[in-house]
Amino acid sequence: MKGHVNSSGFPLQIAIANNVNELSVQHGWSTKYTEHSWRNENTSESGFIDLVLAHKGGTQYLVVECKRVKDTSWIFLVNESSPMVRRHTKSFVFRKTGSDVKRFEWIDLTLDPPTPESQFCVIPGTDNRSQSLIERSSAELVSATEALAMEDKSLSLDDREDLKIYFNVIVTTATLQVCRFNAQSISLKDGTLEDAKFEEVPYVRFRKQLNPVYEIPEIYQVAGHQDVAKAKENTVFVVNSSHLFEFLREFEIDNGHSNMNYLR
Repeated sequence: MKGHVNSSGFPLQIAIANNVNELSVQHGWSTKYTEHSWRNENTSESGFIDLVLAHKGGTQYLVVECKRVKDTSWIFLVNESSPMVRRHTKSFVFRKTGSDVKRFEWIDLTLDPPTPESQFCVIPGTDNRSQSLIERSSAELVSATEALAMEDKSLSLDDREDLKIYFNVIVTTATLQVCRFNAQSISLKDGTLEDAKFEEVPYVRFRKQLNPVYEIPEIYQVAGHQDVAKAKENTVFVVNSSHLFEFLREFEIDNGHSNMNYLR
């Protein structure tokens, strides 16, 4: 019986919620929702958000998917020509003054902690030709985050100012590895790496075209394909469960000029 319960993944979700609340004074986060139902009317998708964590400041929310896996690593590929770490993150911003909605869209913000960033994740033992576990989970998480923002928007009173910023997070028991490689060392004959360096990391930014519904409005008026591609990207933080406390403690939006302009 106990084995069936443990294999469900619910114990991990419960443990994370409990641990976050017990240490709330130290990192500033607490559990707002567990198993929160959502429905995205724009995509007809629905489900349950494992956890929504709220920061004590009242404006920042982590939409969390818990993934318990056994004895495996998630390997993120990073080209050596890319920066070692990145700080930009696609975040959903809901900002209004009274009934005037000023922001309701995905926006790139700069924040800590800095992490490696990758659009490729290899999970041993899976069919890498099909959409992977992390891609399916990330796409659904993005849709759930949009649905949560839509719900909050519908509940916001017209005589109030409101600012809410949402971030996508997967917390997993998998070991997170970064594989750094030189693209020129990949064999065109058999498609394999000649040399690669592997490093275990506590968390990583997984950035990929996850087709958010609320994209940058003016993007389709721009001819550049790179701009369109960037608009379709989204960021999901992937955090090893043993390092969640560290991640929450370091999580902070940069108060730089560009960020503040986006949040006005």
